[in-house]
Amino acid sequence: MSVTMIRQKVKDGSAEEAAAATRDLFATLDRVRPEGLRYASTRVDGSTFVALFELADGIEDPRQAIPEYLRFLEQIKGWVDGPPVIEHLEVVGSYNLF
Repeated sequence: MSVTMIRQKVKDGSAEEAAAATRDLFATLDRVRPEGLRYASTRVDGSTFVALFELADGIEDPRQAIPEYLRFLEQIKGWVDGPPVIEHLEVVGSYNLF
């Protein structure tokens, strides 16, 4: 199991737009239901988002085949404030989360 955490700060004034785009993306994922993916996005404070995603072993990232995901990636380029912090996590215990 591969779990990745991405922490991204967005520019002042862009947080609500970024949150709305994130909700739209997750509505698409709920409709498409890609196999082998577990994904969540949270907001730490007004302008920092943390996303967690898990890919099942042996699975290529199915988000790359979803046009709405690719559009989301293009949109966030205008909202971000600096590079993301990306961490690969080792799950040592989980109850129904991973």
